[in-house]
Amino acid sequence: MKAFSLIELIFVIVIMGILTFVGMQFIPDETLTVDTQMLKEKILQTKSNALGYKTTGTDDYVCITFNKDWLNSEDKNSSEKVHYTFKSDISVLQGLNGNTLCFDYLGRPFDGEIDTDLTKMVHTNIIISLKYRNKEQNITIYPITGAIR
Repeated sequence: MKAFSLIELIFVIVIMGILTFVGMQFIPDETLTVDTQMLKEKILQTKSNALGYKTTGTDDYVCITFNKDWLNSEDKNSSEKVHYTFKSDISVLQGLNGNTLCFDYLGRPFDGEIDTDLTKMVHTNIIISLKYRNKEQNITIYPITGAIR
């Protein structure tokens, strides 16, 4: 006989399954890091969309609402066909009264809507917290400049 028996094949498959399960325990979960990078890129993209956006009308700003629905929505103008699902829980810890951050045509961050007398311009650091499986990472948006760390 030159063939493997069914028992030998099942035994090999079970051993491969056990090795795969043990090996998966050593692969780190990068979900939180990827979500943080994705959020940073979306904030920078929104800020860059607002830069130089001064028009004669009233729409001279772009806003972000920090929630999973906004992050998981697909950009209709994007040529990318990759859709990533944001998995982390997101909350604004400090710096905003709600979940909405707007950038004006100079890239300055505002708490909610833009006002011409600059009373709603952000003057303290905005800290956004991302949590996933008991791990946490924070993103800081600096006042006046809108720089991100």
